[in-house]
Amino acid sequence: MASTLEWLRGRDDAALMEMLRARPDLTVPAPTDLSVLARRLDSPPSVWRALESLNRFAVQVLESVVLLGAGQHAVTPAEVTAFLGKDAPIRQVKRVFGELETLALVRGGAAVRPSAAVPAAMGEFPGGFGPPGRLTADETALALASASDDGRALLARLAKGRPRGTVGTTGPLADLVRGLVDAGLLIRVDQATVLLPREVGLALRGTAPLGPVHTSSPPVTFVEKGTATVDGTAAGQAVAAVAVANRMLDLLGQVPAPALKSGGMGVRELRRLAKELDLDPAITALHVELLAAAGLIATSEPRTKTALNSWTPTGAADDFADGDVEESWSLLATTWLDLRRDPSRTGTKDAAGKVLAALSAELSWVRGPVDRRFVLAALAELPPGTGLEPESLSTRLAWSAPLRTPERRDPMAATVIAEATALGIVAFSAISTAGRRLLTGTAQEAAAELTSALPSPVDKVMVQADLTVVAPGRLVPELAARLAAAAEVESAGSATVYRVTPDSLRRAFDGGASTGDLHELFEQHSLTGVPQALTYLIDDVARRHGVLRVGAAASYLRSEDPALIDQAIAQAASSGVLVRRLAPTVAISTSRLEDLLAPLRQAGLVPAAEDASGTVIDLRAAPQRTGGATLAPARRREPPLPSEDQLTALIGRMRSADSNPETAEQSPQETLALLRHAADHRGAVWIGYVDSEGGTTRRMIEPVAVSGGAVAAFDRLRDTMRTFALHRITGVQAVPDAAP
Repeated sequence: MASTLEWLRGRDDAALMEMLRARPDLTVPAPTDLSVLARRLDSPPSVWRALESLNRFAVQVLESVVLLGAGQHAVTPAEVTAFLGKDAPIRQVKRVFGELETLALVRGGAAVRPSAAVPAAMGEFPGGFGPPGRLTADETALALASASDDGRALLARLAKGRPRGTVGTTGPLADLVRGLVDAGLLIRVDQATVLLPREVGLALRGTAPLGPVHTSSPPVTFVEKGTATVDGTAAGQAVAAVAVANRMLDLLGQVPAPALKSGGMGVRELRRLAKELDLDPAITALHVELLAAAGLIATSEPRTKTALNSWTPTGAADDFADGDVEESWSLLATTWLDLRRDPSRTGTKDAAGKVLAALSAELSWVRGPVDRRFVLAALAELPPGTGLEPESLSTRLAWSAPLRTPERRDPMAATVIAEATALGIVAFSAISTAGRRLLTGTAQEAAAELTSALPSPVDKVMVQADLTVVAPGRLVPELAARLAAAAEVESAGSATVYRVTPDSLRRAFDGGASTGDLHELFEQHSLTGVPQALTYLIDDVARRHGVLRVGAAASYLRSEDPALIDQAIAQAASSGVLVRRLAPTVAISTSRLEDLLAPLRQAGLVPAAEDASGTVIDLRAAPQRTGGATLAPARRREPPLPSEDQLTALIGRMRSADSNPETAEQSPQETLALLRHAADHRGAVWIGYVDSEGGTTRRMIEPVAVSGGAVAAFDRLRDTMRTFALHRITGVQAVPDAAP
């Protein structure tokens, strides 16, 4: 068989372009010539990556080619069909031959051979078969017929699994194995190890040597919910996910989470967030990872020597909170899709028994973006509004990627579906229209699809007698902000539920709202009228709010009601805060303003804090912000697929370099000698140069000096002097008769 380089030289440009499009990892960094491409094509990591992309039928066809050819001759589609059985028609085998040749895994056209790297990548036992033995097919049948029942049972066990076994040197089993070895039904490797010959395995497996054959994905049970239901439910969950992210940013802005020495977030802090948000810890860890990867939280620099780093919202958190729901969701969704981390492992233990913390380096998942797209692509192949139950999804993924072990594949798929559901990309085990656009389009297009799925914002709510307020949809931003200031969020989603409490009303009054503002808020926007209980509650809190005033003397009390001053002084004294009366309606304290407010509010009083001018002030700390993501985990992306123009240019450069024997397979010593010769004789040369992004450019330079691992030269492309690193120069070609 021709070498890989010769095979590449015989392919036309269209075939090379299809191969590079099917195996994009070959283009990063850009190969300088066909010889570099040939070496990369046969490298084990690249071959294994191509094998992982094959479905079960393609793997069975490739295994048949490896087994039937045995490295000796080319295999025809008819031979593969005869080997696999009637469920593998010749037409389908020919189709797979074409796909495998596009991937450069086989060569030959009508009759193919596997590339030299494929058998090695498939492992020692392709298809679960051992090496060829010394018996023919007829001799194998006779030997099996003559074997004892115990012998055939032992051989059957090896035929179903790994064709390698170990046995002791003494005992009845050793005698049984010795007889099978003598009969040619086993191959002895050493004193304790035997192998099942290939022909024996074929005879024992019968008419389906590689298992059941399905030329397409086997039938599974679908979940039919309809496009409108899936899109609507997913959109509601997307809104809820954005609300959770904003609430988490608010919590971390008020009380930043201390960072561990390793840079992660402690289990205790994660549990605190989960409790505050009423979320499952796994979903809480997911949101923490997304906020860090999106640059919305980062570790802040400590303000004092004794303080620790803490996870604090960045300035981008304010833009996120003020942005549209659709844009915020698309940021979270695209960040998750490209996240090379596994939040689901948070709280589990590593091999040493150490608990893995959120945002720690141990949660790295390099194949995360690829695996997430692999699972979501299986759902995207279905008609809109159609999903798969876990068992059906497992069956479909097992056919799509049989070389992925089920022990890793099924838990990974369950994790991806759970996280995608929490983010509103998947609903009822079906991918939404916005989720489909996320896979194939841009973040802006996905956000537009979410806008189409969401109902128009409403400016009306339903106020219940139990002081709950139900928003029957997405609220207009102004109303949502006013409700958030005057009520507590009980549940978020497409129908958010708020509850009005004395504390929430006090918070609104502290923020500057008046009694009239709150009455107007509910009267103007309530579809069901305002319950009398809510009216009374607003008036009662308003009547008590600010009647008692707290200021700084360090702090003071004032009220028009002397009895209320007496009650406040007594309550403060019982809590250890010393207050001295100055007048019937005024008292002062040496305690801080916040320390005086706390026991009064615990006693059921409703004091208001005021500044020196008597204006009511809000003592809640302003949300903390940090300057940037100093220790935030890096967000990485898969390299983009090259465009047709890029592939055309790359193939042209490789063919040009390959046709020039001076640059093909050029050693570093030859490269250095050519550059020094050009510098000594003021000659011009063509060089291949790898840029900082891994791409290779071809340019003409005039070397001036070569030393210190670099060459100083006049670059004709930029018309200026430049310094080129020698280790980035891939080849040198002299330019005859070039005027300097």
